[in-house]
Amino acid sequence: MLELLFLLLPVAAAYGWFMGRNSVKHTELKDRASVTRNLSSGLNFLLTDQEDKAIEQLLELLDIEAATIETYLALANLFRRKGDWDKAIRIHEKLHQLKLAKPQAQQIQYELAKDYFSAGLYDRAESLATPLVNTTRWREPALKQLFSIFTASHDWHKALALEEEVNNSQSRSLKIALANMAVEAMQDQPDVKRLQQLVDSSPLAIRPRFAQAKFYLAQEQSEQAKVPLLSIIKQKPQWSAEVLPLLQQCDFNGDQWYQLLSQLANKQHNVTASGLLADWLAEHGSPKAAEQFLLDKLQQQPSIRLFQKLLQVRQHQSTAAAEALFSVEELVQAYLANKVLYSCRNCGFKTRQQYWLCPSCQQWETVEPITGIDGR
Repeated sequence: MLELLFLLLPVAAAYGWFMGRNSVKHTELKDRASVTRNLSSGLNFLLTDQEDKAIEQLLELLDIEAATIETYLALANLFRRKGDWDKAIRIHEKLHQLKLAKPQAQQIQYELAKDYFSAGLYDRAESLATPLVNTTRWREPALKQLFSIFTASHDWHKALALEEEVNNSQSRSLKIALANMAVEAMQDQPDVKRLQQLVDSSPLAIRPRFAQAKFYLAQEQSEQAKVPLLSIIKQKPQWSAEVLPLLQQCDFNGDQWYQLLSQLANKQHNVTASGLLADWLAEHGSPKAAEQFLLDKLQQQPSIRLFQKLLQVRQHQSTAAAEALFSVEELVQAYLANKVLYSCRNCGFKTRQQYWLCPSCQQWETVEPITGIDGR
């Protein structure tokens, strides 16, 4: 009920101005009486917690006084945020019927499209948002609204039909979303040429490169897979936890693998790279060298995961050490099994599972591996 109280202030002010005019035309007298009845009825319904009837009465005032449209828009948005989509739709539909200036009419059209989307009426939302793509003011918001619709309905090909409009926009998120939808569209039948086009045309998105690398690895073409994987690490080293296991399947000459791990471990302080570097030292050097490396890293960068790796290295040195440390490692593993591995940089959503589309804010490629003390 409180949401409607602020609506009455501008309505009452407009009513006072309306009543204060000096004209005594008969039609104006009838309008005054109508406003009085509707305002009084709206107040009565509001005070008796009959919101639906109050809205109906207050909407009648729109036919007489359109100066309060911004107030009605604010009220409808409040209802939408509360999940009262039917109330928001009723207000916006009433506003949509008015003959208004183009900027106001387009704003109401966009808001109504958002209402329909929130209510799950995707066809109606799409029909209202699509014409707004051709406007200057609402092009980008309308494209984002349409992409939300196509994501919810999995109509990837409809999104791809808007490729030119997206590429002409300045929106980073739209371009990343388009690249992800293109990958979704070829999930059942990967197209390596199309993937290369996406890699070239969508440098901001990393998913096409992941898809390209996995395609090459499935075809046992590890040399080709290295290129997109290394470019991901260069652009976003925080994704090393996901990329390095794939790179392990590739062939590296000489000490290339060691150099890559050393750079990530020492310059980027990546925990996954440090753990793999310890494995490399244990295999190509000695367990003592791996142990000393981990002790040095733990002093510089305390990490539960590196501590677990240290336990594993020591267990391999002797049977007695393995028996003594086994239970400790089990406790550490139980602790790590409940740790969050990914976080959305947009909304803060946390999860142990990797998502290309954030389940919370519905943004593409915002859920990233957590790095830090307990990160990877």
